[in-house]
Amino acid sequence: MMQTEGLKILLVDDVQLVLQRLQILLSTIKSVSRTETSDSAEKTFALLDNFRPDIILLDINMPIMNGIDILKLIRERKDMYPVIIMLTNHAFSIYQDECMRLGANYFLDKSRDFIQIPFIIKMVQEQKAMQYSSGE
Repeated sequence: MMQTEGLKILLVDDVQLVLQRLQILLSTIKSVSRTETSDSAEKTFALLDNFRPDIILLDINMPIMNGIDILKLIRERKDMYPVIIMLTNHAFSIYQDECMRLGANYFLDKSRDFIQIPFIIKMVQEQKAMQYSSGE
C-alpha cells in the first residue's frame, strides 16, 4: 500500500512561547511532516500559497488582524480547504459560535484543550489517507 505524505501544519500565534510549545507537541506526532510558524496575518497569507498547509492552528487574539478575520479570508479562498483549529485563551461561546459559523473545524481553549490536538491531527491524517486510497 502506498503511503500518503505527512501533514503540513501552519501555527499562527503572536506569542512565541505558544508557538514553541505547539512545535514541541507536534514534533512527537509521526504523521506531521512539516510545520511553519507565523506571528502575523501578513506572514500567514504569505505562507499559505507556498506552504499549502493541511491544518492551521490559529489564535484569535492577534495584532493588527485577529484570527477571526484571518479565518474569514482563508475560507473565502476556493483553492484550498485546510482544517482550521481555532486556539484561544478567550473561549467564550460568542467567539466559538462565530468561528464555527465562518468555517472553523475546531475551537480549543489553550488552557485546557492542548491535549486534544494530537487526537485531531490523527483524525485528519486518517481522513487524508482514506481520500488518498479512494483516489479523491
